[in-house]
Amino acid sequence: MKFASSLRQSKPKSSASKIRYCSYTIPLALITGMKKTKVKEIRTTDLRITNNPIIYYWWFRTDSLKRLLNKLESQVDFDKIKTKFINESEYGLLYIGQAKKGHDRLIKYHILDSNNFHLKGVENGRLSSLRTTLCGLLEFPMSKSKDLINDFMDKNCVVEWEKCELDELNIYEKERIQNNYLPLNYQHTKETLTKEHRKILSKSKKKMRI
Repeated sequence: MKFASSLRQSKPKSSASKIRYCSYTIPLALITGMKKTKVKEIRTTDLRITNNPIIYYWWFRTDSLKRLLNKLESQVDFDKIKTKFINESEYGLLYIGQAKKGHDRLIKYHILDSNNFHLKGVENGRLSSLRTTLCGLLEFPMSKSKDLINDFMDKNCVVEWEKCELDELNIYEKERIQNNYLPLNYQHTKETLTKEHRKILSKSKKKMRI
């Protein structure tokens, strides 16, 4: 796969690369006050973050995207995926969300599934939206795949977050989503993702809701 860095860094690219990604400069507003860490470090160190309102960003290793986005390959415009190097590895931004309570939503709900919704929350739709999307695209039955999703996240994901005023959460989340190309987001993406792309996301999740 062939990549272009979001920070315009010069890095060696594989000659076998087939997928290209956009090159971009991160706005200063997205750097100031931004925190980030690997998902694996959060899980293994029991890291606590602010429980204030936040906007959060999920970055995935670009060498995992061929597998993760296989069902969407014909619909994804890989040139539009924003990338950057983190600790010498390249990551692509695929998902953005918001949390009224940062730690409860990002860490306990998305990363840890601390309420074990994989077992008791699939039928009533309480499982994390990101986890349901990953299960759908990776073809993991939701009720049996908590460990598989944990492992995938630990190997491939870095999360970033920035504090936000509560009354501005909805505005900023919508703005961030619409100003980026995010293959895993469903909400606020009618203008950026194709109709078929969104249909595949929906059908894939329904199929693995078992």
